[in-house]
Amino acid sequence: MQLEVDLREAEATVELTGVDEFTSLAVTVLGESDRDRAAAALGAWGTVDGDHVWLDIGALEGAVRSHPLRGEGWLPRFVAMIDYAESKGWVDPDHRRVRAHCEQVSG
Repeated sequence: MQLEVDLREAEATVELTGVDEFTSLAVTVLGESDRDRAAAALGAWGTVDGDHVWLDIGALEGAVRSHPLRGEGWLPRFVAMIDYAESKGWVDPDHRRVRAHCEQVSG
């Protein structure tokens, strides 16, 4: 699963892709590196923290739930992804946010 933050246009956009892929979680920022603009574009999705983004688990789950391309039986796989992240220390103590790697892609 991937959250794409596109900074290439005047108005930044955020799109959830790979909604049926629960073995990885990443944030990709497309365009020139601008941490403040990326953080603003993320809004309720989460917060930038160095090379990572802390994503709101509820927002992520809601986005998958409402996404037209999500597959059947997605919820147990989503929960397993979050449980795995928690076993690695990538979920905050309140179990409200999950840490995702953030990758910058220029151009």
